Amino acid sequence: MRKQRGFVYYDERRQRFGIDWRETLSVAIGELLLQEILLARSFIKGRLLDVGCGVRPYALIYEPLVETSVGTEVAYSPHGTGAADAICPAERLPFANQSFDTILCTEVLEHTSEPFVVMEEFARLLKPGGHLLLSVPFIYPIHEAPYDHWRFTSYGIARLCKLVGLEVVYVHPKGKIGATLTVLWCNLAVRGVNAISKLLHQPTPLRDRMVIRWLLVLPQWAYLWLQNTRIAKSTAIKNIYAELGDFLTPGYFLVARR
Repeated sequence: MRKQRGFVYYDERRQRFGIDWRETLSVAIGELLLQEILLARSFIKGRLLDVGCGVRPYALIYEPLVETSVGTEVAYSPHGTGAADAICPAERLPFANQSFDTILCTEVLEHTSEPFVVMEEFARLLKPGGHLLLSVPFIYPIHEAPYDHWRFTSYGIARLCKLVGLEVVYVHPKGKIGATLTVLWCNLAVRGVNAISKLLHQPTPLRDRMVIRWLLVLPQWAYLWLQNTRIAKSTAIKNIYAELGDFLTPGYFLVARR
């Protein structure tokens, strides 16, 4: 049996979460973020706030772990507001102080007008000992324009946490240079296909045709497969990655404690 929320699915037979390529073309970055959220499951508990929840795709992960969850969205969200409990900007969250054990915020901070204020709100809402799970882009194309305002380094988001009184548990890059090149290629290819659709006056974008969609996703699947091979896990490759560092990562995933 397969359960699905938006672009995230859970295959009960294989006991595996995954990203549905029919729902999103951002398969590689989606899988990398999914891996980070799964890794952080031990920090998810109690009352959870999902900021910028969209259709709550990650509820498949957090709902069995929490007592209750609340979702927020902005009125102009391209992902819809049907799954949100509150329509409000992240700078002004209408909840009492120290009312959540967990806050999940994935790929939202870059779309806010005042990220410093948003982080202050997160610190205000978290109970002592509560955790923030935050995902942000670094080297990633402009998206959801004109509401794409910021990019963050690992040092930047760690500094934001310190300024509002949150203790950083860890910051992980969402992939290395291979992930960045894959993500950039995919975005270029999608934009190219969109341009051809307009040039040919196609009523339905070419990217929505299954064959075209499959070709756009194929290199991303190849990248993800390569990451699980013995070569990618070899000491030599790990040493190369260690030398390169994470200066060319698509983004970061942070866990911080109140």
